[in-house]
Amino acid sequence: MDNQLNSLIKINDANGTARIDVRGSLTQASRPELILEIRRVRRMGISSPITVDLSQAAFVESSALAGLRFDLNTLDAGAWQVSSRPAPGVLLEVFSSRDTVAEARADFTALTDPAGLTEAQVAAGFRPLSTYSSHELLAASDSVFALLDDPAGRSGHELLARYEAIGEEIARRESTESAVQHATPS
Repeated sequence: MDNQLNSLIKINDANGTARIDVRGSLTQASRPELILEIRRVRRMGISSPITVDLSQAAFVESSALAGLRFDLNTLDAGAWQVSSRPAPGVLLEVFSSRDTVAEARADFTALTDPAGLTEAQVAAGFRPLSTYSSHELLAASDSVFALLDDPAGRSGHELLARYEAIGEEIARRESTESAVQHATPS
């Protein structure tokens, strides 16, 4: 497999924005190169979020994507220590457009919206993610994440859509728990 990142950096001076389009492979071997490019763009003075577009990448290794997210969180945490301002962050795009996301998520909207379940899905044992226990939700996340590396498996967009839906449910629960903890007097 080719581990070349083959990225193109686009800087819009008028808007002060930057975009890194990845056309090659994001793997554990090419991930450090992407982090270096993100840092290089930051050193150019771009203070708005940098968009990293992975939608046209030839291959995205799930462990590299997870490592990239960890690296980006570390970069943001470092920016907080240097400045009192919030870190501008990096936006990861894994779909070419919101329409593609909607197409890929068509059968997963029911996972987050119980009213979207069809009779056939209910009969097949589908249920909304909101009814999953925390343990089931994490197990589902791990299972889908593992499938992302299987080139003979399901469509990448389909798996990413499912993974995104699970992540949204986990984030919803964390924000609900956080709100309850802050509302409860100590």
